[in-house]
Amino acid sequence: MIFVTATIIGIAAGLQRSTIGALLGVALVTVAFMAAVAISIVPPPLTTLFIALGGYNLGFIGCLMTADMLEQRRA
Repeated sequence: MIFVTATIIGIAAGLQRSTIGALLGVALVTVAFMAAVAISIVPPPLTTLFIALGGYNLGFIGCLMTADMLEQRRA
């Protein structure tokens, strides 16, 4: 579920077409993980952060590749 949610966030960041939006998305995913580590009694494993960042990157890159393919088709 973490992977799917992060992928959707990555797609949303890709739709913004903003560098600041993309960096803010990665920062917010990391801040949310750090907040979960600080609040929880048993800290989550670090692999969940890597899974979330991988999902974010997959969604972001997938969105940008799709936009690029659609742009090439128009030309």
